[in-house]
Amino acid sequence: MKSKILINITDKKYLEDYRKVGISAFLFALKDYCVGYEAFSIEEIKEIDCPNKYLLINRILDCNDVDKLRDILKNISGIKGIVYEDIGVYELSKELKLNIELIHFQNHFGTNINQVNFWLNRVDSIFICNELTIDEIKEISDKSSKPVCVHLYGHNQSMYSRRLLLTNWSEEFKIPYKNQNIIEETSTKIKFIAYENKYGTVMYSEKVFNGSELLNLTNIKYFYINPMFISHDEIMKFVENMPTKINENEDDGFLHKETIFKLKGW
Repeated sequence: MKSKILINITDKKYLEDYRKVGISAFLFALKDYCVGYEAFSIEEIKEIDCPNKYLLINRILDCNDVDKLRDILKNISGIKGIVYEDIGVYELSKELKLNIELIHFQNHFGTNINQVNFWLNRVDSIFICNELTIDEIKEISDKSSKPVCVHLYGHNQSMYSRRLLLTNWSEEFKIPYKNQNIIEETSTKIKFIAYENKYGTVMYSEKVFNGSELLNLTNIKYFYINPMFISHDEIMKFVENMPTKINENEDDGFLHKETIFKLKGW
């Protein structure tokens, strides 16, 4: 099962610990092309000695970004694949005839089998939405034309904005600026982790999603672990003892709580 884990790297010093427990697929956020992640330059990533390196590109790109990214992607030897959000990355891969894997990753998409198989006809895999029930995820994965990716452990992303929300709030309300902060929604009192860089702001659920129930699924390419905002010790406890609950701040997200994506009957 460890061979099917794809883990985001927040610090290169943890790579050897992950290898020792059998993890062999690693995701590296590409500097200047990611929001909500610790990122690395393409030079740093290429220097890392491991066969299954994936680039994460999760920003919405403009024309200038695409032009600069084109130059980077022309020389990415040693990279197994790209996990991407903006469809411009897919178009660039076709233009450059890149011989690498493509994994489509839009956090709030991948909600139905028609959409999933549309992309699977074009790319190697796709992430299933993390706001579905376990029965919905199972139905989609079972009917997918290729193995899919699902979230396994970590703070679920709630939203992404190209605005610098923490900067704006700091200036408006005279709050000392931090690029990472806890935001509480006033009505529900639900808390979110807000993380900002110069390209925008990502909000993560304060709770750690533990999707270990999903380990029984078949037709899975990767189970994804995102260690952002979680101690390395806790991540190692999880991967060594799956599916054990590690701490009291975990929940199972929407696995047993249906999300209504549109008004019923409309």
